[in-house]
Parts: sequence; C-alpha cells; structure tokens
Amino acid sequence: MKIALAQIDMRLGDIEGICSRIESQALLAREQDARLLCVPAPLFGGTAPGMLAESAGYVHDLLAALSKLAGHCERLGITALVPAVVSHEDAPILELFMLKKGRVVPVRTLAALRRGRASEELWRPVVFDVDGVRLAVTFDAQRDLEELPQGVDVLVYFQMVPFNLADEATAAVAAVADGHYREQVARRGLWFACMAPVGGFDDAVFTGGSFVMDDSGRVVAAAPCFEEALLVQEISRGVTVPCLEGHELPHYERNEWLWEALRLGLADAVDALGSSRIALVLAGDLPSSLAAALAVDALGPRNVIGLFIARQRIVTPSQEAAEAVRAQRVRDLASHLGIRLVERIEPDATLVLDRDAAAQLGNSSAFDRLFLADLAREEGAVPVSAITKTHVALAPTMIEGALSGEVAPFGDVYLTALEFLARSRNRAGEVVPRELVSLKAVAMSMSEIVAHAVWSERTEPSYAGKMAELLAGLEPSQIDGVLEAHVDRGLSLDEIPLATSEPEACALLLMLVRRGEPARRALPMAFAVSACSFEVRAWPRGLAWSDLGRKGAEQLTLAAVAQAEIERAESRGAEMNARMRSELMSLISGLLGISPEQLEELGTEEGQRRLGEGIARFESHMQEVFGQMAEDGGYDASDDQTGQIPPHASGTRGFPFFSIN
Repeated sequence: MKIALAQIDMRLGDIEGICSRIESQALLAREQDARLLCVPAPLFGGTAPGMLAESAGYVHDLLAALSKLAGHCERLGITALVPAVVSHEDAPILELFMLKKGRVVPVRTLAALRRGRASEELWRPVVFDVDGVRLAVTFDAQRDLEELPQGVDVLVYFQMVPFNLADEATAAVAAVADGHYREQVARRGLWFACMAPVGGFDDAVFTGGSFVMDDSGRVVAAAPCFEEALLVQEISRGVTVPCLEGHELPHYERNEWLWEALRLGLADAVDALGSSRIALVLAGDLPSSLAAALAVDALGPRNVIGLFIARQRIVTPSQEAAEAVRAQRVRDLASHLGIRLVERIEPDATLVLDRDAAAQLGNSSAFDRLFLADLAREEGAVPVSAITKTHVALAPTMIEGALSGEVAPFGDVYLTALEFLARSRNRAGEVVPRELVSLKAVAMSMSEIVAHAVWSERTEPSYAGKMAELLAGLEPSQIDGVLEAHVDRGLSLDEIPLATSEPEACALLLMLVRRGEPARRALPMAFAVSACSFEVRAWPRGLAWSDLGRKGAEQLTLAAVAQAEIERAESRGAEMNARMRSELMSLISGLLGISPEQLEELGTEEGQRRLGEGIARFESHMQEVFGQMAEDGGYDASDDQTGQIPPHASGTRGFPFFSIN
C-alpha cells in the first residue's frame, strides 16, 4: 500500500477552501497510486479552538464539507484521514475522521463507544485495516509507540505540538539525525509515518518536514521543511527499501529553525488578517532592524513599509550627533533592504499633552504608535512591533496596548537571542548592519527596557533609584537568564543560580514580571516558540504575591505535609495501642494480685524473658498432665450418681467449659 502525506498550509478554519485543497491533493496522490491520504491535524480548528469546537454551526459545516469530500475520495478510490478538534461530551477532543466509501467515520468516538467506556477510551490509539495493512493512528508518538498492540504494520503520527525552540522533536524530520524516533520504531518493528503540519495557526507555528520510517528505523522518504509538499511512499513490510543517508537529512540548527518558523508564521498571520503588506517603526536598533529583515524575507521588499520618526527633544551636541547617526542608520537599512521609508517628525509633547517637559520620558513610544497606526490604516498594512520577550516581561507598558491586527514576531524570543539570530541570518546574506549585531547593541536596547521599568516607578523616587542601582549591575545575559529560568522553566527565586549572588536584583526582576501581568493582556499577538509563552503562563491580573525566596527556611511541599499527617496518625495509633496494653495489664494484675513492682518488672526485657520461660514450662507440664489423664481412661459422668466431678478425675471428657478452653 502507498501512503500519501499532504503537507499543506491553509488559512485556519477556511472549511471550503481546505476541502477543495484536499481534493486536489487526493487527485495527485491517486495519480501516484496512493491508497491512503493523510492531512495535517490543525488545518480546520488550529491547536486551541476554544469554544469553536462546541459551536453546533461549525460542526455542521465541517461534517457537511467532509461528506462532499468523502464522495470525491470514493470516486478516486482513496481513503482519507482528516483530523479535527470537535466537542465530545462537552469537552474538546482530537477526532480522526476517516473518509471511506463515501462515508464520514469519526474513528476515535466510534471506537470508544464500541468499547463501552467513551471517556477513558478516547485517547487510546485506534487500530483499523486499510487495503490489508494494519494501521494505527496516534497524536502522541512518544507514549503510544510503547503501548501499541501487537500486529500493527504502520503507525501514523499526526503532529499536534507546535514548534518549540527547546524541544527538538517538534522539528519533525530535522530531529531524526540526532536520534529521535529511530530507536523506538526499530524496537517495535513497524513502519512509522509522521504527518507534520507547516505554517502558522494563530500563535502556533509548525515547521513541516513530514517523513516515513521503515521497520528498522531508517528514513525512507521525507518532505522539505518550511514549505508545502506531497510525500508518497509505499509501505513494504519485511522488504528492504532505499533510505536517506545521514547527510541527506536536514539537521536541526536552533537559530536557523527559529528564523524560518518566525518568517513562516509572520507570512501566514498577515495573510490571515486579509492583507499583503507590513508597516513597522525603524528605530535604528537591533530589534527593529531585525524585524524589518524578517518582514522582507516573509513578504518581499515591495510589501514592507518602514517608518522613521525623528526626535525633537535634542538639547546637547552629543544627543544631536546620536540622532544623526540613528537617522542615517535607518535610511541605510531601508535602502539596503529595498523597502519604502516614510519619515515623520515627533511633535512637542508639552504642546500635545499639556504637561511639563520633565514628565515626558517614555512618551516617545506613544507617538510612534500613533504614527504607525495612521500609516498602517492608510496603506492597508498589518502593523508589526519589534518588542521581544524581555520587553514583555519587564516593560510591557512601553507598548501601551496593541494596534488593530498588530503582530510581534519576537514577542516570545528574548532580547539577547536576537544577536545570535541576526548572526545566523547574516550568514545567508548581510541584512542587519554589523554594528547592530553586537553585545553593545543588545546592551543599549536592554538599557532602554530597564529605564522604562524604572520610569514606571517615578512616583517613588527613592524606590526607583534603588531599582536602577540593582538592575544596572546586571549584564543583559544575566537578566534574560533569570527571566528564562523563571518564566520558561518555572523556577522559584531560590532555584535561580544568580539569586545566590544577587538575591535582591533577582527578586526585583520577578516582581516586575508579576506586576506587568495586566499590561501583557493587551499586547500584540506573538508566535509561541519557547517552552512557555506568556499566553500559557498567564497569572491573575491583580496578584499581589511575589516570589521573595524562603530566606533559609526549609522548602514546604504538599507531599511533605501529607506525609507528616500520615506519620502523625501512625504515631497516635502506636501511643493508643501502648496505653491500651498498659490499662489491660493493670486490670489483669489487679485480678491476679500482681504488685505494681512485679508488673513493672514483667515489662522489662529480662522480665519478658523469664515470663516466656515460665509459660513454656507451664505448657510442658500441662501436656504431661493431659497425657497422664488420657492413659488413665478419663472420667465418665454416668458412673457418678452425684453429678459432681471429683478432683482426682482424669481425661478431658468431663472437663468443664473453661478447663477445656
């Protein structure tokens, strides 16, 4: 059997357009004699459809379109597997629709209902036959490769986890060269087909790179990364087929994959917003220059408009010289990239806002955004922001709310990472000026972020001064290192390495992250490419708690508290048993006339030993007495007319109840 993987990129939720594209892919697959067609999982609803999956109208339109598509596939003699997120028992699930013989079969729901325990069975891999090949489908390859039943010929993995810079496995075929998937597939001895999506779906980005492995863990076919393709491969169990050599496989390179993922995500985001143009502010710094280069790579220079805003607050010769250098750098960048540059002059804030000039620090960004909004509206372009994850973490008020449709491609990338990203991009052709691809340029941008964070506390001069003093002592890499540890990896203050030498500065950074939560809710959309984006990490807006460390106290955990409660209950039980034994012994000693001193002696180890020896001698003596009684024939009550048991009677037959027991 031949399997076809349609690595296609479509606008999210365009049901009719997606089905039309699947029809064309099915036709191409059938021309290559494929019998099974697979399409990417997030095409219809994305990775987080929310309430969309519960919409009766959406489900109706989806099923109606799939029914028409099923008829088309039947005419071609091909079976199609189409995943989509729908609602089942008021909860969203990843359903797998099998289009076969003109019917739409919800495979996962049907299998769960047949097993009789729908809520528990929905997440198990479904297994069925297609043209005599035993096929299993999974959305979690790492888990299900170990739990598959015997007899499966092919496992089809529909990737649903978007690209994550910290997880190489999300790069599909690019992860194989470093050992991903190979060992598990070879150990199970089955074929493995990875259906990897490509493109941007809201804030999620996929890199493509679908591939097929044979039952020995060799890649026998692979689709290109970051572009559409139709991959067709014949499944031949027990037959050795040609494979791709190690040097033929793409190798995961962190910065290259990040750049391409952001480029693809930006292009799809602009298209989804119904535009083909981008407008952004060029500030002569590293973030805005790199954002302009990314926009050109995504849409081409003819579709990118740069905006330069000249500053008016120039009071010293050094400021005048710095402004001239900034203006020339922006003009050179626009010329080098081949984009149109629009220049504006910043108005006098004291006249516009009717405030003192001394209070105007930080207002430049507000004017920049007003000019950008006006330009984007005039040109029908999508506004793009150059803010980074460092801006979002420490100074989200620099943006003062998102413009309509605004996108921040670096919103989940830390500032210090931009230097390495720019170096990687410049290797393919210099687009960012060399003087901006440096630690000095990063430090200048970081100083602006810190200055704004300090400025936000201007109502408390002493506190603002202390903040400036603490943060000025940190390098940009140290600041981003603390943020990455806290935000991406969820580490507490005491777990961050820098906290041992700079506890106050680290605590301040964590406090700034916490305090920026309300402003972050209004920021532009960013592509989630890290282990934990701020969209995922969202905390309560009005949260007053900040992580200030344990200050030497032992770490309290829920498990430790529960264990202590168990030990306390066991200790109380032991104490109660000891008290009950003591009371029982006191009662027995009173009945038997044992003095408290004798009772205490019996409680010692020596007393227990002597008591045990005495009991052993008593048992031996009693056995001898009973044996003698048995030899004498015992006592028969019928021989005694008085009905009394004589003291000398032997044997057990006539013993009273307590004697026998």
